[in-house]
Amino acid sequence: MKIAIFDVSHWHFPLYLSALQDPGIEVIGISDSASFAGQKFADQLNTKLFASNEDLLKENFDFALVFSRHSDMAELAERLITRGIPFLIEKPCGLNLQEVSRIRHLSEERGVYVSVPFILRVSDLASRLSVSEGFAPDGYQHLAFRFIVGPVARYERGGCSWMLDKQYAGGGSTLNVGVHFIDLISSLTDSPITQVSAQMQTYRPDVTVEEQAAFTCRTAAGQIGVIETGYLYPSTADDQRDFAFSISHSNSYVRGFSDQFYRKSRDQQQGRSVTVEYNTDAYYSTFLRQSWADLRAGRKPLAGLREAEHAFAVVEAGYRSAANGGVPEQVQGTLE
Repeated sequence: MKIAIFDVSHWHFPLYLSALQDPGIEVIGISDSASFAGQKFADQLNTKLFASNEDLLKENFDFALVFSRHSDMAELAERLITRGIPFLIEKPCGLNLQEVSRIRHLSEERGVYVSVPFILRVSDLASRLSVSEGFAPDGYQHLAFRFIVGPVARYERGGCSWMLDKQYAGGGSTLNVGVHFIDLISSLTDSPITQVSAQMQTYRPDVTVEEQAAFTCRTAAGQIGVIETGYLYPSTADDQRDFAFSISHSNSYVRGFSDQFYRKSRDQQQGRSVTVEYNTDAYYSTFLRQSWADLRAGRKPLAGLREAEHAFAVVEAGYRSAANGGVPEQVQGTLE
């Protein structure tokens, strides 16, 4: 399979390198609009660094990976869809809900495969919370997640300063991190989020996206979820984030922190704790391989533009709520 990769200076791109070196995978070229890490990755993958996305688009390839600035994503996605080329695109897939809705409609009209790496779907956590483990979707009562990643300066160090500017990023920790838990809540409960109340905060005066956010959500089935995100953790290479959760289900109560998954069944006096891999970096190559397998088998993506569209609709409802002092907002639209 011949692969083209657009804008490799994205901080997630190195997490895909393992899959990109699989047998049968040929990276025919990469681009780097940020002019930051392109040559390093071209050397590592033994491939050509193209001068621009436009030049790379002229090549022949079977599958693409899109890591562009959020403000550039939808246009590039539209061009790939028009050519009929399947691809993986990093969330949020566009600058706003309107852009994501447009490319979702176009991809469905043209029958083009597009996957979006909501990597928690292939995580140990999702496996532990699956139906096969006794967690029926309608049994969830309350789900709370806290995911606080490193400070905004890490984007500057990584050549992605655009992430701090709303005109290029579209949003901050909610749009970058929170969408994973919006999607997880929706997928675990098998019910879309329909209402949001939110509060947000920005600390650096030169940053125009939120550095902290707290969302309280309600699903169509009535379950309540809480999602806290932020760019506040003093991260280091061996200690990157603060992640914790608690979940109430009719079957069990679950808590998680560090590398522990603690489950206490409703009919047991004593809970049990097991070790689980919560480092989400481990799942990007897994998701890419799953995307290739689904494409070859003619299956729909595990997560795609429909899921991205719903996540963005929830985010935008949260932004409206925060702007109005936390007043609950309805999530826009229902996918047909």
